[in-house]
Amino acid sequence: MAAPEAPDPGRPLPNPGTTFFHVFFKVTSLLYFFTCTWWSTHYAIQFVGTIVLCAFDFWWTKNVSGRFMVGMRYWQMIDENNKEEWRFEHRDAEGMARVHPAESKIFWYALYGTPPAWFLLLFMELARFNLDYAMMCGISLSMCSFNAYGYTKCSKDAQAAISTFATRTLLSSVVHALV
Repeated sequence: MAAPEAPDPGRPLPNPGTTFFHVFFKVTSLLYFFTCTWWSTHYAIQFVGTIVLCAFDFWWTKNVSGRFMVGMRYWQMIDENNKEEWRFEHRDAEGMARVHPAESKIFWYALYGTPPAWFLLLFMELARFNLDYAMMCGISLSMCSFNAYGYTKCSKDAQAAISTFATRTLLSSVVHALV
């Protein structure tokens, strides 16, 4: 069996639309928050606009960009004993080797860069005693942080699964060589 072909970093991104919207929703929600007072003087419209954009970002990252850009997905379930259970989906070792390195970097930098931006905005709004806007920042921070946490757990699970697969394959080849 031939080794999986590693993607050429110089070739175009395999999922340009997914990559664009992964960054677009994150940047747009932050830009909208910065400029929402220019568009409307009604706090309710500003709040709904910011939270809807963050919700689009949350959904897109969790269900689309993670699957296409890095080959992972996560979700939570409540079992019959009312206990929270995390489920992770990831490509096998061969599939993970086909992940484009540039897309992966864009995914992780955008994923981990958004929570500090919202945290900084939250801190600034709290320093101004602007609790309404601090609440918007807090909700936005919680959504993007939840995605970062979920994908961090998923990544660790994927690394453990790939390591286990590699160990089993190595042991199997050694046993076959000895037999």
